[in-house]
Amino acid sequence: MKLTKANLKDINELEKLELSVFDEFNFPLSKANFRYHIKNNYLIKAIENEQILGYILVLNKFKVPRIYSLAVSKDARGKGVASKLLDLVCAKFGSLRLEVRSDNAPAISLYKKLGFSVKKTLPRYYNGGGDGVLMLKISSS
Repeated sequence: MKLTKANLKDINELEKLELSVFDEFNFPLSKANFRYHIKNNYLIKAIENEQILGYILVLNKFKVPRIYSLAVSKDARGKGVASKLLDLVCAKFGSLRLEVRSDNAPAISLYKKLGFSVKKTLPRYYNGGGDGVLMLKISSS
């Protein structure tokens, strides 16, 4: 598996992955969104055999950069894709913040293993009324 910056040629495949992972209650990104983020933020893809297995998007214009989205294809789950993407951005940025659905226990567990802590609950944060959790990782350097 190789981790590399996404480029404009990846937009169709990124959108296809996005729509297979997120429903309308999870704010799926459109082609226009991906185009913007590829040009203006930090979007890394995980690829294997010319196929995108997952991506991570970090909004890096904030004092504490925000992990805006992390997606892994259903076929690639449980193979360390999310961990590798998160390790990369944690090493690059140090301090990070993110929001995650409060009922997404596997994701919350992974984030905690990587040093994130729960800061607060975000009531009705998601479309459809789902609660979110704000998590933060602060670098010691």
